[in-house]
Amino acid sequence: MFTTNWVIFVSSHPRDDTDYYHSGIANMLKCGSSKNGFATHPCLGCGQGQHKVDFSCKGKYCP
Repeated sequence: MFTTNWVIFVSSHPRDDTDYYHSGIANMLKCGSSKNGFATHPCLGCGQGQHKVDFSCKGKYCP
């Protein structure tokens, strides 16, 4: 939704066209990716595999 409609929203709401909002939305869009860091945990069932858990951005725009 944000990747396709953010530009349209900002053009109709110019007061939201600030660096503050743009940086918050950019952080939200890359949330849950390895760019924010991650942790690995061994499999509790078999102990053989590794599970990777990506960190969230913890931003106020993030659902």
